[in-house]
Amino acid sequence: MAIDPAKTRKILVVHGVQLGADEDQHQDRDIDQLIRNRIGGIPLAYEVEIYRYENINDEAQARLRQAVGLIAGTPVHGALAKKSIDLVGDVVIALADGSTAARIRQGLRDKLVEIHKAGNPCYLVAHSLGSIYAFDVVNALIDTKGYFKRSSRRTWPVQGLVTLGSPIGLEMFGKNRKAVTALGGGAKWFRWVNYWDRTDPVVSGEIFGTQLNGYRIAEQYLRPDAKQGWAIHDRAVDTGKLWLMAHVAYWDNPTVGDGLVDMITN
Repeated sequence: MAIDPAKTRKILVVHGVQLGADEDQHQDRDIDQLIRNRIGGIPLAYEVEIYRYENINDEAQARLRQAVGLIAGTPVHGALAKKSIDLVGDVVIALADGSTAARIRQGLRDKLVEIHKAGNPCYLVAHSLGSIYAFDVVNALIDTKGYFKRSSRRTWPVQGLVTLGSPIGLEMFGKNRKAVTALGGGAKWFRWVNYWDRTDPVVSGEIFGTQLNGYRIAEQYLRPDAKQGWAIHDRAVDTGKLWLMAHVAYWDNPTVGDGLVDMITN
């Protein structure tokens, strides 16, 4: 299998922790608008798609939601409790790393392989918890025979990874993860750019949004070994927002847009 650089570029968005169901997730529209705002007059054939997995999470949480709704006693409290479980439950599922997390990863992998078989260059844009699933799937594909030959990007199911507001620097998410070295020797480098706001509590792990200093979030995964084949960069951005508002402000940030345009056009 090989991609055709002349074919339409696919940007696949992976959402993070969300309320609602699959049909409520439209972050692909945000990224499409961001690219349009920053691309200028560059002629580029691209399409933005989204990998949705909220229904998979909701299915796993269904019994717990029902129990909480009964215990809460009133429709108002029940609704609030269910929303809290929806948000926290998504994180618990990822940390538990059981069958539900495996199903989410497999679905994302299947989508990437589908795009690759069609011959389209593909770029991943993953937000928040979605960046954990994206990172894991990229590693698994790099470690799979037949993909990611260092000498030819045509064999790469993913041409580059952009993460937004990722918690991957936190010990609870990062301690058992590594960027694999299976790319081997060669001149091509897999690009991973991680964008983060200093006051984003999901990035820092500080519930009150304490300003984070230092830049080694994704870069801590970079090894002093050329055979790793990863070009990893952290990019601090000022979204102009604070706390949780900063966590959802990447979607229209000009710095993110310029970086994404640069990646998909080079």
